[in-house]
Amino acid sequence: MSHVIRLISALGLLIGFIAYFEVTGVQAASAASPAPTVWGCFPGAASNPCESSLETTYLSSTTIQPRKVAKVETPPANPNPGVDCFYVYPTVVSTTLAANAPRHISNEVASILKFQAARFSSVCKVYAPIYRQATFAGLALDGVGTKKKDPTVAQPSKSFDLAYTDVVNAWHDYLASDNHGRGVVLIGHSQGSALLIRLMRDEIDQNPSERSRLVSAIVPGGNLTVKTGERTGGDLTTIPTCSTETELGCVMAWSTYAKQPSTNALFGRANSSLRISSGMANGADVEVACTNPAALSGDNGHDLALTPTAHFPGLIGLFLKIMYLGLTPTASTPWVSPGERYTASCVHSNGAHVLMVKRASWPTVLPLASPTPDWGLHLADLNLPMGNLIEIVAAESAAYLAAHPTATS
Repeated sequence: MSHVIRLISALGLLIGFIAYFEVTGVQAASAASPAPTVWGCFPGAASNPCESSLETTYLSSTTIQPRKVAKVETPPANPNPGVDCFYVYPTVVSTTLAANAPRHISNEVASILKFQAARFSSVCKVYAPIYRQATFAGLALDGVGTKKKDPTVAQPSKSFDLAYTDVVNAWHDYLASDNHGRGVVLIGHSQGSALLIRLMRDEIDQNPSERSRLVSAIVPGGNLTVKTGERTGGDLTTIPTCSTETELGCVMAWSTYAKQPSTNALFGRANSSLRISSGMANGADVEVACTNPAALSGDNGHDLALTPTAHFPGLIGLFLKIMYLGLTPTASTPWVSPGERYTASCVHSNGAHVLMVKRASWPTVLPLASPTPDWGLHLADLNLPMGNLIEIVAAESAAYLAAHPTATS
């Protein structure tokens, strides 16, 4: 298996070098030409990936065969939830050699919208812009010489800057045309989280009008920083990390591991290449934030995992198979809650601040770090606590509407 992982990493680096020579000139030209927002998920739109069926099979066992079904449920539909969700997806485009993805809904993008954003449609109206994200090729290219970068100086790559341009323009479009004074939950993952952290730092954190609409932000895998031992003071000066299920105007961030993070772990450390390349720099005495959704939701640290049963295409699909040792949970419904039971807690481990996942019951097999040990369980950051997050957003929405009873149009 280690030989396969090394081969994947080498291929990514090779793609990055090829991409540099193929697209550098094209990328510079496209960055100068802003285009209207393309929405991957938009309330009421036809063929909306975020408004698909949420029927779910809850398994009482996964590793023991045959898998036993505890129950099958469908979350009740809410045609007018009290708040909106603005979702920015992670790095998924692996089928192009360009440093930035085109602005259209590929199979990989459509899949990630269903995997990560669709479940929130039961508690909010989901808006998800399509953006020219930095691709695997672009990230591989930017990773060349990363160790030479100074973590105290933001050195955003061209590919990240282009991606951020699309996200901030979509945010402005949403506020101007679609928000109508409603509360909004920001949701991202990985690259999407990094872009939302930058958006909060550059705009929302310093803008009382925008900040008043912030129900919360959910940004796992983006290495958000705070002053060591504090709830603010790193990337954000006003927006704190969340401390209760109903706290408003706060942020949740974490990086998931099942074992002690390696010395070169990509997440949980403030000097990560993702932070530097996405335009974030570090001040003195900071650490990566960790908030535990399974604690905030009142579930005593127990993760309520939810995942679609459809196969994920491309490299991410391969990496997910590695993570679950080829035993990805399946069911006849579009969604499944795996039979494995996990607990999670925020810990400091080997110089990193991470959300550590452990077995809550036997037999439970811990997922395997994928695609390399340095990633930990990054690919499952959102889906492992998805049920907890839905409970939190529902509670926050109720609290927001109680404080803003007219913000429901």
